[in-house]
Amino acid sequence: MFSGWLGSRSMGEGFILLASLYSEIMRVKIGLCIVIAAFIFQSCNNHRKQKLPENFQYHNFKDSISRSGYDTTGDNSNVFDSTLFTPGIDSLNTLLMQMDSVWHKNIVVAEQLDTLLKIWKKEDKYTAEELEMIKENVKVLDSFLAKKGTTEITQCREKDCLVYVEIIKSTQTMYLYLDAELIDSFKVSTGMDKRYRTPDMSVMPSGPLFIKYTSKKFPAGNYRGLGNMPYAVFVRGGYAIHGTTTGNFSKLGTKASHGCIRLHPVNAKIFYELVKRIGLHNTWVTIKDSLN
Repeated sequence: MFSGWLGSRSMGEGFILLASLYSEIMRVKIGLCIVIAAFIFQSCNNHRKQKLPENFQYHNFKDSISRSGYDTTGDNSNVFDSTLFTPGIDSLNTLLMQMDSVWHKNIVVAEQLDTLLKIWKKEDKYTAEELEMIKENVKVLDSFLAKKGTTEITQCREKDCLVYVEIIKSTQTMYLYLDAELIDSFKVSTGMDKRYRTPDMSVMPSGPLFIKYTSKKFPAGNYRGLGNMPYAVFVRGGYAIHGTTTGNFSKLGTKASHGCIRLHPVNAKIFYELVKRIGLHNTWVTIKDSLN
């Protein structure tokens, strides 16, 4: 009888232990569910669709850029419209490293005013504004190269992004959407067939973005094609949306590039400034054969 009492006591304690263990497991599960729910809620908040800057009006924005004027100097030549670099074939990393090296040297030379005056004529000097443009490109490029290999979080897709671009190769047209509303369209030139074909893609642009500048040392852009930089937004790899040269204006609306997407320089400036203002992380570019 005593041993039976002990056995029943042990069994009772076992039930109590099991109940306590079950209660602890449930408490941990509830806590884990709360943590997961909080994480999901925070993620939703982080990826909630962004809003346009307050009182932002595209047409006013576009008009302000048009009124500021456009310097056509250097539009006769740039690396993208030459055969020195072919997207999908040549290495973008090599090109960017060459740009970085040349631009850093340009800054050093431009800031050595005494030497500059001896070598160049007065009118060939970099203005303060031109020097700032080069410095801005160097800052953007250095930052891009430093982040190379990291993964960007996609916060939106296609028309959910504030800036959505649809490039239709069959009509050679770029459609620009702002907050899901078709707001503008531009003639483009995508890659010629076969070797220079522009591939289909639907991506958040990888960057970098480059502001236009014209080299005073190489005004024809003939130093490895790096003398002149048009307004450029890199989409993926070596494929960029950029301003074209004067000799190619008449070709806009037809397939004529070496793989990139050419725009009239004024339209390239508008697009560059818009993406810079709204942000690459709020931009999406789709390239395809037709609207269907």
